[in-house]
Amino acid sequence: MIRAAYIGILSEGTTSRMRAEVLRELRPSWKWQWIDTDIPMQNGSRLGRSIAFRLKCGPVVAAINHLVCGAIDGAPYDLVWIDKGVFLHPSTLAKLRGVGSRLIHFTPDTAFHTNRSRLFEQSLRYYDLLVTTKSFELAAYRQRLGGDDRLFLTTQGFDKRLHRPVVLGHPRRREVAFVGLAETDRFACVGALLDAGIDVHVGGMGWEHFARAKQSNKCFHYLGPRVFGEDYARLYSSVWIGLGLLSKRFPELHTTRTLEVPACGAILATERTDDTVRLFRQDEVLFFKNPQDLARSVIEWFGTKSDDELNRIANSGRQRVEQDGRDYCGILDSILRDVRIEVPYQTEARK
Repeated sequence: MIRAAYIGILSEGTTSRMRAEVLRELRPSWKWQWIDTDIPMQNGSRLGRSIAFRLKCGPVVAAINHLVCGAIDGAPYDLVWIDKGVFLHPSTLAKLRGVGSRLIHFTPDTAFHTNRSRLFEQSLRYYDLLVTTKSFELAAYRQRLGGDDRLFLTTQGFDKRLHRPVVLGHPRRREVAFVGLAETDRFACVGALLDAGIDVHVGGMGWEHFARAKQSNKCFHYLGPRVFGEDYARLYSSVWIGLGLLSKRFPELHTTRTLEVPACGAILATERTDDTVRLFRQDEVLFFKNPQDLARSVIEWFGTKSDDELNRIANSGRQRVEQDGRDYCGILDSILRDVRIEVPYQTEARK
């Protein structure tokens, strides 16, 4: 029997939990061990969590490494999958290397910008495959690895079990939705839509001050800091346009919303980047240049396009992400089948 370990955040509603569940579905005959690195983080003090996030050290980071090392029972693993391993010490990776035939690192985040971790950079030598969704970081990976022999570039993904059109008791509304962290540029986009008289539904962390400033605006609907799971899918299934706003904290070219929004059946409104123009054709999404262009385009579409026309565009976007295999099942299966880590799967096939 193939033995595999998944090390990552396993809290409900997280994308890492989604990936863990998909991996188990993809390889049901394997004996999977899940190791939840979020437990020490949630049990830590507020100060301890802050130190961990900012400095990648302190008691919370020590507890995460203690948990991982204690969970490894010494028996050999055919595969160890590490999701967002920014808190793992090189010594922990060395121990995993000793019990794991193949080590994969996966992150949907940046590795050398806002999420930079000296621990991760010191541990690069232990991984057989490093999976990134950030094409703009390939050069940084190559510089540290001495080439791209161990690199795997993929896109962000969506969970087809969750991110799908939800049947509601009313037709989609000519409104806009966004769920994500508050940032200055995102304030500008939402503000431009509100100024144009467009109803906007917003959820996510950091929007409280903006929400208080807009509390008298009947077009603004704040849903709170946590819009996850079924609520997330229902939101994007209830409106015609979902914003795929990109972060300006680093040169983001696409995000999870780029794929989740069309998977839920809403029309994706996104900036034109190298990634987004590669993922979608002009007639499958709403491309915009800046907040004012976004507002003008939404007004035009809502004022001139019928529900049938909007539905055709929405369906085209959804079919694109489905046909191109942008769901976690397609993405993770392609990683597991990579020839650089094929030994465990050949072993399974012979049984």
